[in-house]
Amino acid sequence: MKPDTHVNTKTLGFALLLLAAMMLTACAPKLIRGAAPMVRMTELGHADETIALQLSMRNVNGVTLDILHIDFSMSVDGNEIIVYKGPVETSIAANGTESWPVEVEESQSSRELLNKLQNGDVKSLPYALRGTITSKEDGDLHFEYEGHIYPLPGRPGHFR
Repeated sequence: MKPDTHVNTKTLGFALLLLAAMMLTACAPKLIRGAAPMVRMTELGHADETIALQLSMRNVNGVTLDILHIDFSMSVDGNEIIVYKGPVETSIAANGTESWPVEVEESQSSRELLNKLQNGDVKSLPYALRGTITSKEDGDLHFEYEGHIYPLPGRPGHFR
């Protein structure tokens, strides 16, 4: 008895098509949702007993991130120089970045630290930025970043 090559070719073709579809699905990018944004300090300035901080918030999610509230602190060389708790009410597009300014009252210790940096007594200051963003869809999302603050040449009282 001769095997039916027509049926075997159809079966083999279907199996190969199914295998190719499964491989393409496995290689497809995954939609990220519920991940905390990457929050970084892009600029810091101090004048008139006020610290102005510019934050960059990058949404790593594949969907819009609607932020309702942010609580964070920034420590420099182990000293907390900024504490902020309050509403934000902003949206960051999927895989997008937004800048967000914050102004807080400057403390004596933060003024002394930043003046040391401005006067060249130290070349840089280590800092840590830690906090929580509350999003509409995903609730509390925690973030943390560590880096160094450097003076901006030609701009007294401004740092990056």
